[in-house]
Amino acid sequence: MSRCMHHPGRTSVLTINNKYYCAECERGIIAARLLVDRHVEPKACFIWYVGNNNWQPIAGTGCAHWVAHQQGITRGTANEQCIEGFTYRVRTLIQRMQVIALANVQVNDTYVSPAVDHTGLVLSVTPSRVAGVAGVASAIIIRHDSSRQGRVSDNDFATYFHGRGTFYR
Repeated sequence: MSRCMHHPGRTSVLTINNKYYCAECERGIIAARLLVDRHVEPKACFIWYVGNNNWQPIAGTGCAHWVAHQQGITRGTANEQCIEGFTYRVRTLIQRMQVIALANVQVNDTYVSPAVDHTGLVLSVTPSRVAGVAGVASAIIIRHDSSRQGRVSDNDFATYFHGRGTFYR
């Protein structure tokens, strides 16, 4: 018989990411899922245990969480992962990644804002029509979980992100 990871005296009724939870935790998990911001994807796991049978949505936005799920990234400690074990902080997400020069950006590279507080994935790279001409850049589309737009959105690097930020692989 398995025991709840937060309440060892209680029998588990739910298993998520090879971790066991009791009926009280299950109720808290269900309630917390209803409180996750509408733009966060995926919603069901963007929650954490805060103590005393209290579950809440993870503080912050879901951009790194969305990227981590897309890329299968599970870096960091349990305090840096959603209930399913995926990373949800930008700085943790890019640990051990290499910076990529703008000219070498490819689909699925990770975009990070200058303040290192927002991230997304390169959805497409359209080469410049004027090859080799200085100042004419490729069009780069970034898919990201946008709290400002209230959903997972696709936006142009040059216009929406003002051509600023760093790419990682």
